[in-house]
Amino acid sequence: MAKKFACGDIMSGCGWSATAKDEGELFQKIGEHAKNAHNIISIPDEIIKKVRSKIQDV
Repeated sequence: MAKKFACGDIMSGCGWSATAKDEGELFQKIGEHAKNAHNIISIPDEIIKKVRSKIQDV
């Protein structure tokens, strides 16, 4: 089952979202977005937990 994440669920005002075939691929996309849009090079564990709680099955 595919996975979806919307950045605005944890970063107020951000309209970016992504869908991927699995969580691993989704986290690759999230990592690139975090670096390019939010200047976050290393995602802290507390953010990873928040992201995981907002990932949806699609």
